[in-house]
Amino acid sequence: MGRTGGRAVLQVHPTRLCNLRCRHCYSSSGPDVAESVPITVLSGVVRDAAELGYDVLNVSGGEPFLYPELPALLRSAREAGMRTTVTTNGVALSQRRIGVVRGLVDLVAVSLDGDRPTHDRIRDQEGCFDKALAGIRRLTEAGIPVGVVTTLTQGNATQLGEVAVAAAGSGALLLQVHPLEPEGAANRLMSGERPDAVELAYAAVELGRIAEEHGLAVQLDAVPRTVLARSPRAFMAAPVDDGSPLGHWLTPLVVEANGAAVPVSYGFDRRYGLGNVQDRPLADLARSWDPAPFLALCRATWQRLLDGRTGPLVTWYGHLVRASRTQRPATAGR
Repeated sequence: MGRTGGRAVLQVHPTRLCNLRCRHCYSSSGPDVAESVPITVLSGVVRDAAELGYDVLNVSGGEPFLYPELPALLRSAREAGMRTTVTTNGVALSQRRIGVVRGLVDLVAVSLDGDRPTHDRIRDQEGCFDKALAGIRRLTEAGIPVGVVTTLTQGNATQLGEVAVAAAGSGALLLQVHPLEPEGAANRLMSGERPDAVELAYAAVELGRIAEEHGLAVQLDAVPRTVLARSPRAFMAAPVDDGSPLGHWLTPLVVEANGAAVPVSYGFDRRYGLGNVQDRPLADLARSWDPAPFLALCRATWQRLLDGRTGPLVTWYGHLVRASRTQRPATAGR
């Protein structure tokens, strides 16, 4: 929950506009969804976040490369001393779009969600797999480090090897696997494809092999249940002291495309949120936020998972988001 490797992440979704309408999209983005946050607001958010201790800006979406002010957003983060990453579907990665962010981004993460048929089915459009690989090659040719993000479903763990071959062959340096959560469009279109314990375990073993055989850095967004039990403080998001900046103990901090600032993940229940950055500056929201309900939610979710029957790997953030919707806050928050 706290800093990982000394990094505190501000995740910004500047727009829900996207050139695709993916079946698994947690934000239900698409070509006709124009919701976005003005750059004047987001530049202030970045400056405030840096003062709060956040040192990485991750830009997601929607499709970030369709946000006209993406270069300005990245530049504001660089000027604040933050590292920058962008997550994209890769389809819109023309030489021109890559050129305008060159020198402003430290890593671009491109989504590849299985082999060619699986990826194109999830994207609901043929040819997206090959376009994503072409985008990866253009990025590496431009000298921009690239990672690949794969959404793990009930059935594509056996395809991770093929994803790794395609990713490494196109110049990617890392492979991150994120288990599907039934959020947004996925809740309507892929609700039965959330990976079970067996699929998660297979993915973990496969990633170990991939790291050894392909030289890719790998990450699975799930935590061993033994770690959950052994290191409770890592999941109990709590300030180091009463005056500690938000970035010293809460990461990620997420700003959604409507301006809502929430802990941990897109879609976190607003009852636990900080407020809206289009109404008040992030610095003001952070000062007035009562974290007690969120901290109580973390403790209750940790205890429930420890007492319940779970597999050897636990998708902590997914459980926490779902709990935010079903559990009433322990105390009245803003």
